[in-house]
Formats: sequence, structure tokens, C-alpha cells
Amino acid sequence: MPAASKCHVTMSLFRQVQDEDDDNHPTTYQPLSKLNSHASMMLSTAAAYASPAVSLFSVNSAYQSSTSKILHLIRHAEGTHNLNEEQSKLPLHFDAKLTEKGVKQCNELAKQTKDLDVEAIVVSPLTRTLDTAILSFPHLYGDNKNTKTVPFIAHEEWRETVNFLCDARRPTSVLQQQYPNVCFNNLVHEPDDPIWAHYESIFGDHTAHLSKRESDDPTSLYNRAHSAWKVLLNRPEKNIALVGHSAFFMHMFTPLFEELNGVVRYEDASVAELMSSRFDNCELRSVKVDLHTSKG
Repeated sequence: MPAASKCHVTMSLFRQVQDEDDDNHPTTYQPLSKLNSHASMMLSTAAAYASPAVSLFSVNSAYQSSTSKILHLIRHAEGTHNLNEEQSKLPLHFDAKLTEKGVKQCNELAKQTKDLDVEAIVVSPLTRTLDTAILSFPHLYGDNKNTKTVPFIAHEEWRETVNFLCDARRPTSVLQQQYPNVCFNNLVHEPDDPIWAHYESIFGDHTAHLSKRESDDPTSLYNRAHSAWKVLLNRPEKNIALVGHSAFFMHMFTPLFEELNGVVRYEDASVAELMSSRFDNCELRSVKVDLHTSKG
């Protein structure tokens, strides 16, 4: 399996801190390096990113450049956490698995993916995305009986926004055992889930904080979105499948926060319309991307 590009996990270098003496005191910010030693070791320096991180074109657009790629975006199939929003926060749904329906969705999608001519599959390291990727591209996975396989590469940058236990992941060593033909070289091994550990150090565990974590941190989302697109820029392949998550997709394609407006630039009306709605479970959308930061 070809070596994957180096992982650059980039999260917010600042967090909001309310003055302890006055609940109405304006929000201030403190560097994470002063707050969490584990996080500070694996966070890269906040880059002065230029927007956009990527330009999107309709997949059949005539646009071509030396850096343009075909990208097939897929949201994971139905997970146990998708059945009940409130229950998704419970330990039962830690790193949520696929439901029986989700497995069937992947089997149906596999009928389409065999015609995509994919050269690599970038996948979130959560169980539901890993299983979706393998079940939806069985003809390309390393233990199939066919001669053609492609690299499956897990990247922290493309995981779901880290809010609840369903968004936490299992230790890298466990993932490596279960998915021996997926490359996990880009994951930070200590702590085993650095993004969850980072937010747990701020908010406490799942019993202490029941609300959103990363989804209320636009600086983190902005930095991670740019880092995620950089992962694809560093891949040599021209035709890539990406298996990810609806909320992280939403923060880039139809952002709620002003900070993320313009991270993705739409170059034609058709692709803007295509990406304007929330992804369904196991939905596939194909686009052309150019990862240059300026189109002129």
C-alpha cells in the first residue's frame, strides 16, 4: 500500500473562557498550549489560511488544471446513533456502528461504486465510516479476491465534528487490528483520541457536559476544514472517494458560522445547488475540485 501523506491535525488554538468572578464578563481567549499539554503536542500552529481552501465545479465541467481532481463524497450509512438523537449521546453509541439497514445501504451503493474508477479512498477513522467505505467499495479493499486494490487511508481531519460519545473513536491499535488493510499512519496515537481528549479537558466527560463541543468552536472548524482539504491536495491520485459525515460536510458546504463562509468556493450554479442540502445516509455526490487557493 502506498504511503499516505503526513497527517496535519489542526484544531482551534484558542478556547472561550468566562471570567470566574463575573458571569456577564465579555468572553476572552486563552491559548490551548496553556490549557492542555496533550493537545498542545499534536496541534499545529494556527495558519493564516487564505479562503477559499477549495473550488468546486460540476463533475462534468470542462474545467481542467494540473491540480484538479474528481471527488466522490459519501456520507456514512445509517448508524445506531441516527435512530434517536437524544440516545445518541449515551455510552451505548460510543463510536456508533452501522445498523442492519446501514449495511444494506452500503451493499446497494456498491453497485454504483464499481464504475467510479477510484484510485484512493480517504475515510474518517470512526467505525461507521470505515465500515461504510469497505462495504461500499468491496472490489477495491485489500482482502478481496480481485487483483485491483487501492489504498484506504484514515484521516483525523475528515472525522465528524466532535460533540458526543458517538463522535469519539476507538484506540488506533484496536482499529488497526480490525481493519488491517486500512492505513492508520496519519492518526496521532497518544492520546488515542486527541480531539475528544482536547474537548474533554475543557468541558469534562460526557456526564458533565451534555451539549455540543466542537460544533460550537468555529475557529477549530475553520482550521480543520482547511487542513482536511490539504490532505486531498497532498494525495497524488486524480480520482478519490471520501467517506465522511454530514455535520462536518455541512459546516463547509452550507456553513452556519461566518468564519467558514468561503472555505468552499462554488464555480458554477449546478454544483452550488448540488451541495446546498444535507447529505442522506450513504448518499454519493461527485464533483470536480481544484485545491488551489485562488482562481483569480
